[in-house]
Amino acid sequence: MSNVAIEYYEKRFGDDVTKAFVHLVREIGEIALAIERNNIELAKMEITESAALLQFMAKKYDFDLQSNIDAVYTKKLQTLRK
Repeated sequence: MSNVAIEYYEKRFGDDVTKAFVHLVREIGEIALAIERNNIELAKMEITESAALLQFMAKKYDFDLQSNIDAVYTKKLQTLRK
């Protein structure tokens, strides 16, 4: 988890998760545009910003995003392997 990104979004959005989510949706749109235009560097930047926003939102909802990803996808992989 990036504490720098969380601190940045804490200063930018405070406790307003709604604003953070709206910003995330905009970033996702920018990823689509970058991919559509084959702009790899822009896609990397927008993916980075989106991941940082998700980390910030996870912090606001008081859970460890990486642990949850590991748990969910361990189960999903087990299902696929059957």
